[in-house]
Amino acid sequence: MTIKTYNNDFRSIVAQLAADIPREAFAFFLIDPKGWRIQLEGLRPLLSRPNSEVVFNFMFEFINGAASMSMPVTVQGLDQLMPDSEWRERLRQAEERFAAYGLSMDDRKEVLVGAFGDSLKRIGGYAYVAEITVLRPLRDRALYCLVYGSRHEAGISVFRDCQMAAVTTQAQLRAEGKIKDKATRSGQNEMFESLLDMAPDRTAAMLAAEKNDARALLLSLAPQAPANISYKKLWASVLAKHSVRRTDVNAICAEMRKSGELLFPDWEQGKRVPQDHYSVQRP
Repeated sequence: MTIKTYNNDFRSIVAQLAADIPREAFAFFLIDPKGWRIQLEGLRPLLSRPNSEVVFNFMFEFINGAASMSMPVTVQGLDQLMPDSEWRERLRQAEERFAAYGLSMDDRKEVLVGAFGDSLKRIGGYAYVAEITVLRPLRDRALYCLVYGSRHEAGISVFRDCQMAAVTTQAQLRAEGKIKDKATRSGQNEMFESLLDMAPDRTAAMLAAEKNDARALLLSLAPQAPANISYKKLWASVLAKHSVRRTDVNAICAEMRKSGELLFPDWEQGKRVPQDHYSVQRP
């Protein structure tokens, strides 16, 4: 194995980096820029490489603050980060839609991360783009988002499996951190430590909501008979949008087949869950 290092700003040597990767090699890019001012189009030689995947650290907290500013240099920077995504118009429409209640932080994240994901998908030519959110240690607030791009169904499946393991660990560590912080500030360690087991499991509630949303998306994506969609494409599209495992979608689809909400014309006898080559449709 050969390790090669570069003493330079990676943005200025993108073409060299792309050229130095062996043509037959699979490349996994972890892009963690310092700050958020980066021209996504300038990364095309890396992102568009056929045999590759990417995880991009989207610094949501800082980008969200910048998106509320009107200074030309700031707007230009966001345009370069999310080119041809119409992020400003999408944000304006969302603000109008929720004008009576105000646009929540989660709603702003959905708009901005969605816009960036669309730009990443277009420039890289990825079939699937997904995101996971990393929260602040002691506050229920998004700090940054890891946006993943893949050209293969297997990639999005592995990504969600890894996410499920990570969110469980994150939830436990954040809960323990909050308890320790309150105990340190109050001096009442025993009382706060006892609250840890009594606290509501927000992660479990979030994952349950994601399964419900995945169910709705399945119905939305499955065409009405006689048209159909391959199950492989269907489950991968759902995983790209929602934090669920492929096994979760398998179980949901098996239930929906029994209820008659989804049809699988070529379901084979003895199979408990759908197979990749099955066709799916709504009645």
